[in-house]
Amino acid sequence: MSVAAVRLKAWNPARVVTPIWPVLAVVVIVAALMSGRFLTANNLVAVLQQGVITGIVALGMTIVLIGGAFDLSTGAVVMMAAVMALSLGPSGGSGTIIAALLPLAAGAFVGVVNGLAVYRAGANSIIATIGMQFLLVGAVLASVSGEHVRADNLSEAFIALANARFFNIPLPVFLFGALVVVLSIVMSNTVFGRHVYAMGGDIEAARRAGIRVAGVGIATFAVSGVLAALSGVIIASLVGHVDPTAIGRYEFPALTAAVLGGTSLSGGIGRPADTAAAILVIAVITNVMTILNYQYPVQLLVQGVVLTGSVAYYSWQRGRS
Repeated sequence: MSVAAVRLKAWNPARVVTPIWPVLAVVVIVAALMSGRFLTANNLVAVLQQGVITGIVALGMTIVLIGGAFDLSTGAVVMMAAVMALSLGPSGGSGTIIAALLPLAAGAFVGVVNGLAVYRAGANSIIATIGMQFLLVGAVLASVSGEHVRADNLSEAFIALANARFFNIPLPVFLFGALVVVLSIVMSNTVFGRHVYAMGGDIEAARRAGIRVAGVGIATFAVSGVLAALSGVIIASLVGHVDPTAIGRYEFPALTAAVLGGTSLSGGIGRPADTAAAILVIAVITNVMTILNYQYPVQLLVQGVVLTGSVAYYSWQRGRS
């Protein structure tokens, strides 16, 4: 089978309109009708900011899912990167650069190790990445004795990574938007993106077509590791201290956003932009329910209903096709 044949069988993201965008429009309209405060400028900025950290993690997870694998180590990578950034004590100069970049390199390394375990050693991706999660959590908690990590005298440049604003919009929002655009282009218009879709659709057919499955798969995990680490660095910059027992819980919200956006758990289907739309849906629902003083259990219930309904719809839609 030729590479061209694999491309024809692969899901084409440019030819599909997913329902998450109409859902987002409806959710925004309903939120505006339920609360006059929702459409205020400050609140809309808060909605955007609320979803950024989970959204960046979800973008990386989407790439891995499209390739036909799972990465459940992302929450631990977020924790590792935040602790590492603050432990390096970015007080200025080269220290700021090291504190920002070294966690990203560590995230990439974790991703490569995950990819080697899955695509070279043949390990199940769920088991392999959960194992990595346990390893990272144990190592980080042991290194800080399970205590809060705080850095004094953080440099203004490091603080600005999460707190700088342009047109009153936080820098991480622009970063998230840029990542959505770049990853959408990569997945839709590059050989790498087509190979990821082909792998997720039929990995054996992709291998027979000459696609370097291991190399592409490892790259998807590396991207996921870097983006999870980036979220950790943003957290460290935003608050200046972290509780390592509390922040490593981003893998399942990220997975929820990817699935809500239409990414298939069996691989081969999904788009970064749709995951971003799903992040906004979740952020809007959470925001308006907070404004209306709904308690957290009710918020979880509503989010669960939305997720379950979306999964049922996607399953029905794909069954028809």
